[in-house]
Amino acid sequence: MMKNFRFLILFMILSFTLPYTYGGCGGGGGGSSDSGLVYSGLTTSAALTDANAEDISGGALGAGLIGDGMMGLSVNQGSGSYHIKNMRSVQVPQILSDSLDLIDFTSASPGGMNAAVQNDSDTIPDGCGGSMSYSVSYDSATGIFSGSFTFVNYGCDGTTISGGARFSGIINPSNSEFIEASFSFDNLSGGDLTLDGDLTIDYTVIPHEITFSAYGQDPNSGKIFWIDNYSITIDEYAGYVEIEMSGRFFHPDHGFVTLSTDQIFVLYDGDDWPASGILIVTGANNSKVKLTANDNVTCSVAVDADGDDAYEWTSGLMNWVDL
Repeated sequence: MMKNFRFLILFMILSFTLPYTYGGCGGGGGGSSDSGLVYSGLTTSAALTDANAEDISGGALGAGLIGDGMMGLSVNQGSGSYHIKNMRSVQVPQILSDSLDLIDFTSASPGGMNAAVQNDSDTIPDGCGGSMSYSVSYDSATGIFSGSFTFVNYGCDGTTISGGARFSGIINPSNSEFIEASFSFDNLSGGDLTLDGDLTIDYTVIPHEITFSAYGQDPNSGKIFWIDNYSITIDEYAGYVEIEMSGRFFHPDHGFVTLSTDQIFVLYDGDDWPASGILIVTGANNSKVKLTANDNVTCSVAVDADGDDAYEWTSGLMNWVDL
């Protein structure tokens, strides 16, 4: 059954082997995940200044660095073109959303089972000593599906992952269209981050709406960052995507900020960074940071430290990779 299910698995693996930026999970001020990651940083509103503007705005966008650098992703499989590379907060949702379309939930099981509930499981070695196991169940009468992954030192590209992930959702049985899907990551560890979080995709609205919350721990510093209830929409067009996001970002050293997309980010196929778009990050006393995509190579950061809606400091042009 589900002849394309392994494609979902492979894209899940690819998404988690990326070194994520400044993660985070859940709802209100501070907390922990089921597996034990605890956000113990500041939970007060961050005062935004020229000293912390780049650090916080880069983290809020999901473009900061962990360790020595970042790893991009460019995957073409079937009709899917996954061109969101270094915008980490939208990277995982996009891959998961597109990869679900590769599953054939209506095909028969290998044993020819005619019951409404179909099940499948397997263990796939990576050829380098690691393995990935999955199990999945689909009810063709109700459209409900669920499953889980277990990774054990999985990966041959220099980064291995270990831990678990779960997924569930609903398909419309009459037309095989997705209605909703949810993913949960439990203490999933790779070379550059330990990630715990949840992601939900609503397919009933166009563009699809994604809600994303996570904790992420940088193994180098031990610090835990928090992405809180991000709402992300990714609208795909021929040759580019448009991205909007909002939510709260908690930085352990500075506190939390709220973010909103003032101008939609446009990311072209093959580019690592958006060619246009503006993100507004708001902190204590209406202090603000404006992060502007000037082109796919450079960006700029401006600061309104006193909250009077006048940006009194700017970074000037800087490379995205230096943010």
